[in-house]
Amino acid sequence: MRFASLIDDIYEAGVLPEKWPNVLDQLARIADAEGTLLFSAAPGKPSWIASAAIHHMVAEWASGPWAQNNPRGQRLVPIKEPRFLTDLDAFTLEEISKDEYYQTFLKQWGMGWCVGTSIRSPAGDALVFSIEKALAKGPVPREVASELDQLRPHLARASLLAGRIGLERARATVGAFETLGLPAVVISARGKALAANAAMSEYAREIRVGARDEIQFVSAAAQAVFVETLESRDHTGCSIAVPGAGEHAPFVAHVTPLRGGGLEVFSGASFLLYITCVAQQTPPAGELLQALFDLSPAEARVASLIAEGQAVDAIANGLSVTPNTIRTQLKAIFHKTGVGRQAELASLLSSSGLRTPPWKQPR
Repeated sequence: MRFASLIDDIYEAGVLPEKWPNVLDQLARIADAEGTLLFSAAPGKPSWIASAAIHHMVAEWASGPWAQNNPRGQRLVPIKEPRFLTDLDAFTLEEISKDEYYQTFLKQWGMGWCVGTSIRSPAGDALVFSIEKALAKGPVPREVASELDQLRPHLARASLLAGRIGLERARATVGAFETLGLPAVVISARGKALAANAAMSEYAREIRVGARDEIQFVSAAAQAVFVETLESRDHTGCSIAVPGAGEHAPFVAHVTPLRGGGLEVFSGASFLLYITCVAQQTPPAGELLQALFDLSPAEARVASLIAEGQAVDAIANGLSVTPNTIRTQLKAIFHKTGVGRQAELASLLSSSGLRTPPWKQPR
């Protein structure tokens, strides 16, 4: 069988995600193409891996508007036929000659043709294998697409395996956080909860799981920061200050990006959200504020002084800077901590260290 070795590589990649680039390169060679892109087709910034030869092109595609607004995604991805499709299965040559995506984005990279297929992932999104071919080489012949069809069942099974492994790893991750006394949940790029530990239930009044399992902060300010983080192009994460409610003291929800050699592409897992809670005692040290809220050293120093009850003019005088400098730093601090006034900041920061989690406190 011609593809016996490649099929073995496909199933190995299903278990070892670092093997996928080799598989993508082999798929490209079958189509006389430059490289292959594998991505999760879902709202928001896509998770992807690609052949090294087209990595820079794909990085520009993913970080700009083209990932969510391109004709291939609108016409080819929704086709649920279990086979490989080419550009000419959805477009005429005249349409391609006039389309901005083809003539502006692809052409600048010397590209213009593709053959690909969509597969449903365990997370419910579509996984897309898109083999990218140089414009000068001409369209991908139908017989090449038919040849690739022989590999599609194996790609689908390996993708399903990779997705399940990714979700199991997510469950193991939140389980490990619970042993450390930290509530945690793994979420998708759209904010959907994929795996959570039991400790998260203690925060159901402040962080809810809404329709379609989407994470929602009750605090409007915290929700705004959360949504901004999900929608950011760089996916760097953030720390979100959440006001206390009832018996809960204020706490911080840390949103950190997951990286895993491509497993996040299959499982849909993009972020880990975990909670650290604080006790109402003395103002926290600057080093702790930097860690909890991603503050700069200067911002952490100002925040600590605000927590001690000092006014802007007094802080400026003590630090030998202008009041406007302090106000500018305060604006950045408000954004990072999710508050809007100095009094709210002082209330939030009148804490230090980690307190005993509520589910471990005596009843």
